[in-house]
Amino acid sequence: MKATTKIMLGAAAVIGGVAAGVAINKALDNLVNTHLGRDGIQHPKTKLMSKKNQEDFANSPEAILGQLFYASTPQINITIPNREGRHINALLYKKDGEESKYAIVVHGYRSTTKAVSYLARRYFEAGYNVLVPYLRAHHGSDYEYCTMGWHERFDIIDWINYIDSKAIDAKIVLHGVSMGAATVMMTTGEPLPSCVVCAVEDCGYTSVFDAYTYKIPKMMKLPAFPSIDIFRRAIMKRVGFDIKEASALAQVRKSSTPTLFIHGQCDTVVPVSMAYELYENAACKKDILIFNDAEHTMCPILHPDEYWGKVFEFIDKYK
Repeated sequence: MKATTKIMLGAAAVIGGVAAGVAINKALDNLVNTHLGRDGIQHPKTKLMSKKNQEDFANSPEAILGQLFYASTPQINITIPNREGRHINALLYKKDGEESKYAIVVHGYRSTTKAVSYLARRYFEAGYNVLVPYLRAHHGSDYEYCTMGWHERFDIIDWINYIDSKAIDAKIVLHGVSMGAATVMMTTGEPLPSCVVCAVEDCGYTSVFDAYTYKIPKMMKLPAFPSIDIFRRAIMKRVGFDIKEASALAQVRKSSTPTLFIHGQCDTVVPVSMAYELYENAACKKDILIFNDAEHTMCPILHPDEYWGKVFEFIDKYK
């Protein structure tokens, strides 16, 4: 083989390798943007829950009453600087004459402040002021990427400190659903002011790594391994957090905030086994409630009386 031919073949191989590398990086960028970026979250191409589950939720009396509450109850839009110097936003439902009781209601992945109005309504009608933060990269947020609760936990602490600075003898309950539940648990693993009296987590996951490992085969049409490790490295590079470090399980092991763990036995998005693992490992005062027939996020929809009876019974112990 002539020297010039060898050089040409070598150059072609290099060019091909570079092209392949560019294509792989582009694919990883698209993957991260689809699952953690603003556009992918606000305009999802895949559904987490079944069509029937979504319809059952939307058509339930609790959800309908929540939507009516959202449409008819005055809201205050609040923006504050967080510890990163970025603006974070929330809705506040202010109860006339109530200066101390607050619930911070935290929405889930690909959800909105409006979507958790069924939770906000219950707290408001029970006499609470209700703050509903917009989580990162979701509607109403200035952030481009979501970190599935990990960096958001610091935003929740900033909201806690904001309420504590404004309210008279503040007493704050944290209540999150799905990713919002993981966010709440991640928050409780940090040192919190005494104004936080307890937390309620509804169908939260043990860690972001575990959540993706469980869902990757369905969401991304890929085998869990080695896809999860590739995805992990791509997130670290592009978003700046480690999905293995982003662990609600590790955080509840450090928590001193009394926490009620709630989950549905039939959950196919976050398996109920995660609820038991979280409960067993939590260092705080705790209780657990499992609904045998409930899918993801459906516990307060199918069993509102039992759900809220247990929630307020738990809160009453610590308020």
